[in-house]
Amino acid sequence: MGVCLAQSSTSSRNRITAAKGLSNELLAAAKFAKDPNLIVFKPIGAGPVDILTLNIKTGEYRAYDVKTRNYRKDGSKIYRPKTGEQKRLGVKIINFNPEKD
Repeated sequence: MGVCLAQSSTSSRNRITAAKGLSNELLAAAKFAKDPNLIVFKPIGAGPVDILTLNIKTGEYRAYDVKTRNYRKDGSKIYRPKTGEQKRLGVKIINFNPEKD
């Protein structure tokens, strides 16, 4: 009798995409952290917001969703729209390119 191992429901490609996305979220958060007037929060888990910032001078909170900039084969950018929830929350989309940003 053989041993049945649970198959992963996440493909290798999905894991690579998720790792790239998380890496870019952290790079974007690090870029915000260079501003001494911002406190940067990185929520844990999936949700409509990847980064929250608080400006300690103005008291302004901002919510961001980081999207890795992707291109089609013809070189045109792939547009990633906000979800309804992100629109309601006033989330700003950051199209992050790790080679340039």
